[in-house]
Amino acid sequence: MTIAEHPAGRLYTPGAAVSADRVAPPVTIVPRAVTWSKVDTGFYVASKAGEYVGSVDTTPDGHFVAFDATSAPIGRYADLPGAKAAVLSWKPERARMRDRRLGRIVHPIAVSAGLVAGVTAAFGALLATFPA
Repeated sequence: MTIAEHPAGRLYTPGAAVSADRVAPPVTIVPRAVTWSKVDTGFYVASKAGEYVGSVDTTPDGHFVAFDATSAPIGRYADLPGAKAAVLSWKPERARMRDRRLGRIVHPIAVSAGLVAGVTAAFGALLATFPA
């Protein structure tokens, strides 16, 4: 199939100059940020791309209670920024267990790779200092 036979080929004219007005500007894909909304007095809700992330509620004594995406309490905090940070950094128990399991597997491999790299660097230094 030649370029002229391809459905997009009709957009291509051999030898034609490319005009600047036909070139689309580059598109930058930015990950969506978490948006905090004050829903009621002392009650804040976090969402990301329309999905509920968690919330923070103010207690009568002035503390802040953070809740995860299932509305389970995460913890009690003295200030609002601390409670919001807890909501954003919270992982479900299943994800935390997976991360711990993965860490137990990856850590020995990383230590071994570091030892091999260190020995290789030391051996290379010795060879450079004392050529054969």
